Parts: sequence; structure tokens; C-alpha cells
Amino acid sequence: MPSSNLDIPAWVPPQETKEQNIDWAPLPTLDLSKVTGENFTEVDQATVDEVGEAFNTSGFIYAENHGLSYEDLLRQFAIGQYAFNNVSDEDKSTYKAKILESGSFVGYKEKGHWKIDGVKDRIEQFNLGSQSFSPEARRRLFPPSLQALLPEIEEFAKFNHRNILRKILTVLSRVLKLPADTLWKLSEDPEVNGLDLLRYAMYHTPPKDDDQALGGVRLQGHTDFNSVSILWSQPITSLEVLMPDDEWRLVKHRSNALVINLGDAMHFLSGGYFKATIHRVVAPPQDQADYTRLGIFYFALFNKDVSLEPLLQSEVVREAYKGKDFWKAAREKGLPIPTAGQWEEERVKRFGQQQAEKTQDGHEKENIAGFDVTLYNTTEKNKSKHAAQLAAAAGKPVEAA
Repeated sequence: MPSSNLDIPAWVPPQETKEQNIDWAPLPTLDLSKVTGENFTEVDQATVDEVGEAFNTSGFIYAENHGLSYEDLLRQFAIGQYAFNNVSDEDKSTYKAKILESGSFVGYKEKGHWKIDGVKDRIEQFNLGSQSFSPEARRRLFPPSLQALLPEIEEFAKFNHRNILRKILTVLSRVLKLPADTLWKLSEDPEVNGLDLLRYAMYHTPPKDDDQALGGVRLQGHTDFNSVSILWSQPITSLEVLMPDDEWRLVKHRSNALVINLGDAMHFLSGGYFKATIHRVVAPPQDQADYTRLGIFYFALFNKDVSLEPLLQSEVVREAYKGKDFWKAAREKGLPIPTAGQWEEERVKRFGQQQAEKTQDGHEKENIAGFDVTLYNTTEKNKSKHAAQLAAAAGKPVEAA
């Protein structure tokens, strides 16, 4: 992958945790090299079956053999580090994302925009959309100090879309017993019709009082809003998934691997067959407590005008959707079924704004376009098995975890 001539500080990966008593999430692995053919439309049935089972249950998988060298990946982490450490607060404010105004993450998200029970988040983000790379958009959306890096950032974004996402969509189309390019055709030409998002995120360590108030939770349990989420694995142990047995389990780091999950849009189009993965970010183990967590994500969306009606031409979708109607309330009110773009905008605007209401099950719900969206908390039923670990990281007594 080409690199600019801009000499920036290298990113040094943090040490992995040596904590032994961690209940890791058991996730299968997709070997992306098994998706072949000129247009990545060929894949064996055993791979299709394994991935389909995973996304129908836990909703998380690893992916390996993606084709990007570890050296190129380290360069991307260095770019993310530079985007936070070497851009002034004034420029971050000038190029701030219009989250509440237009439901877009493109630009900088500052710390404190989201809240859980009144506690402000400590997460900075730098986001680039798939339509952010025209000469005019580059000048308008991003600070001068990053302009020289934008060509290689764009190349990386395109690699995520054209190589990794396309292969994943082939497998998912086959799981639904549809032509291999079905879901890809709903995601083509992101520079024109798409809203894909490349994100660099820096998770700063909160004050101990904040961690104690939230039991170590730093990003509330949620589903993503999009179709496919691609996380480039990094060493800080903080990502948790709510497994089918209603237990929160941590996702183990794998060097130069991906962690893949699905979002709301894929859940809707599959008639509920594919699970919108429930996950959150928590305080890391004590031996990683002093590290800053730097993350790279690629959030893929269907094209902005794609309706979120289920793909009922699929027998798998028809079977999964029996007795359901995601948009019944909208129909009864005469409201249009949201598109992928409209759903993304509404969820972006509302997330972390404390508009949801606590329900009897201990979680929180808010209604968007006639559909109840859940934000997930630790409850008496699913208290994490590593509560003592979170308590230690947050600096509070174990018995209070």
C-alpha cells in the first residue's frame, strides 16, 4: 500500500495483558483467502455454514488472511495516533463532526459528546466518510496538517471496502441462499451512493470516579447502525460481546487480524436471521490500565437509498421473518420505511444523548422510526464474570463490583 512522504511518529503496540482469569468469547475464524474468483464470488459451503451459524448466534467472528501487511497496518495506527496527538484542539473544533445537526460522524468527535447516566465519555474520534475524498471535500472537511496523509488513508479505506467487505458480503449472500453478489450490489460505489465510515478512535482513561460510577463501562452496550463493522484488532483488552447465554465476554486480541460484527441494517434486511451484535467497551485489565486504547474501524453501510425492508426473495429470510414485522408501527402511522441512510442519521443523532428510558429488564429503550432500539446495561442476570477485574481497573473495592 503506498505511503506518503510525511514522516510521522511510529505507533508502538501496547503489551498484551498477562491476566489469566479472563473469560474469552469463543469466536470462529473466517479465512478470507477462501473467498476467491475474479469478483470474489466463490466460497466453499463449509465456510458459508460456519459463518452463517456464528452470525445467527453470537454475531462476532475473527477474520484473517485479509491481504494487508502488518507493516501497512502499523502505519495506519501511526496515522491515527498522529491525527489525535499532532492536530491542535483549535483544528479539531474547526473540523468537528456535525453529529447532532446532520447525523454525520465525518470529522472529529470530541470527548464528552456521549453520556451514560450523566457521565461523559472519554473517547475521541476522527472519521472519514466514503464521500470525503474529492479535492473539494478534503479541503473542506479536514485540517491542513492531515492533507498530505489523505491519499494513503483513502487507499486504506478502499482496501477495506473492495477487498475485505466484498468478500464478507459474498459469504453472507450465500448464507441467505442468494446470488453471491446480492449484498455487494447494495453497497457498490460508496464514493457516490455510500456512507461508509473509516474511523480512528482514541479511548482516554477516565477518572477513577467515572469508572467506579459506571462499573468500568466506557461505551454502553449497543448494536451498530450499519451493515458490517470491521475492527482491526489491537492489544488493549476492552471489547466485550453479550453472548447467547446472556454473559458479557471479552474478545481476545489477534495480531493483524480483524474482528467482524453485523449491525442493524444487516439484521433488518435478513429478516432477523443475522444478529445485530450486542457489544460494549469496558476498562481493561489492571496491567493495561495505563495504556491509551487506539482503534481503527471500518463501518460499512448499504447505499444510502437502500430500503431496510427484508430481502424476502431469500427463503432463509422468509423463514426467519415469519410472524415478524419490523416496521408495523411505522406502517400504522403512515410513515415510510427508513432507508439505510436515514436509519444511520437518526441513530447517530440520538446515540449517547440519554433519550432512552430504563425498562424492567434493566436495559434502556428508545423508539426510532417505529422500531424499539435497545441500549444494554449490566444487569443482575448478566453480571460479568470478570467483575473483580473491572473493579480493580476502576480502583474500587472488589465487593462493590
